[in-house]
Amino acid sequence: MEECMNLERRVADLNKYFFFDEFTYSNNKFKPTPNIEVELADNIIWIGNVLIIFQLKERNIDNQTDVENESKWFSKKVLTKAGQQIRDSINYLHENTSIEIENHRGHLFNIDLSTIEHIHNVICYLPHEKLSEKERKIKFKVSEKTGFIHIFAYEDYQGVVRTLLTLTEVSEYLQFRQEKLEKCDSINLEIAEQALIGQFINGDFDAPMSNNFYYDFLSLDHKLEEWDMSRIISSFSEKITTSNHYTDYYKIVSEIAQLKRSELREFKKRFELSMKNCGGEEYILPYRMQCLKTGCGFVFIPINEQAEKVRQIGLQNLTYGCKYDLHAEKCIGISFYPDGAGWYFVEWCYMSFTWQYDKDMSERLQNSSPFRQTELKSVNRYHMHGD
Repeated sequence: MEECMNLERRVADLNKYFFFDEFTYSNNKFKPTPNIEVELADNIIWIGNVLIIFQLKERNIDNQTDVENESKWFSKKVLTKAGQQIRDSINYLHENTSIEIENHRGHLFNIDLSTIEHIHNVICYLPHEKLSEKERKIKFKVSEKTGFIHIFAYEDYQGVVRTLLTLTEVSEYLQFRQEKLEKCDSINLEIAEQALIGQFINGDFDAPMSNNFYYDFLSLDHKLEEWDMSRIISSFSEKITTSNHYTDYYKIVSEIAQLKRSELREFKKRFELSMKNCGGEEYILPYRMQCLKTGCGFVFIPINEQAEKVRQIGLQNLTYGCKYDLHAEKCIGISFYPDGAGWYFVEWCYMSFTWQYDKDMSERLQNSSPFRQTELKSVNRYHMHGD
């Protein structure tokens, strides 16, 4: 079926499958003035403080072509036209205090550039088979007005996404990729995209680029069953039972979606332990973790029989207590209790506000803390076959 899709549909479907409908935007037209409508970009991924802007170019031709014609198409449409469109997108963001765009859930949000810390500019193209290897080796361009722009053939971008799998890892890879390629004297590189991904997976960021890192790419063992939370995230909007607005759940989903696989592995362990240990007579201490990059704390609460009737109050109190104890600016609490039909009530609480000293809470935590002790733990970024 993919062969029948145009490039915009392919990229949109790829992005929303791996990065969810909530954070993928394809309907990006807006009116900077009442009489003018423009398009911000062909596709956008936006989550937290990360924005990825895509400009897409596809070669459609029925008549005869040759290497020279395809080289001209690449230069005119990919390097020049798409580069200009990226520049226009950046200008729109700077010139408009907010731009309203619609995600694949059909929800409208305003992009405020002041909240964005990382912008990745990406040109993705689908070439004719006659495009030469010389053009296919071009991985970036640097514009005086726009700065660094990633250039991917679609199959290479698809490979990046299907290898790294989480939005945070893709964003970190784009930053790594930019830092390595900015040091190159030539835009025509003999380095395979898979080798660059392999070096990122390996973690030897300071080493020179080398196709030898291709073996790290081949050795990656995803171990999806240990950390994949996509089913929980993709169905979250249908699971919310208490909400003031249809987009309230975004705050929770966004925090989970910003976790890397190593952090998701720790998240899933605690999620499953809480589900396994809830509903009995014994009080089980909540499980906790904190993502240092986002600052968000998480507390997983197995509800026992005695606390079942006050579980929502307990969820709020323990979420606040965890947030306070971790000195976190934000915290997500998750409670678990059997529903009597073979599954579980899983309830969520999100808190976000500036941490302030609370004498009563400090004394309560010091005298009888309901939490396990936390410790700084180093976890493997990636697993390799044979580990």
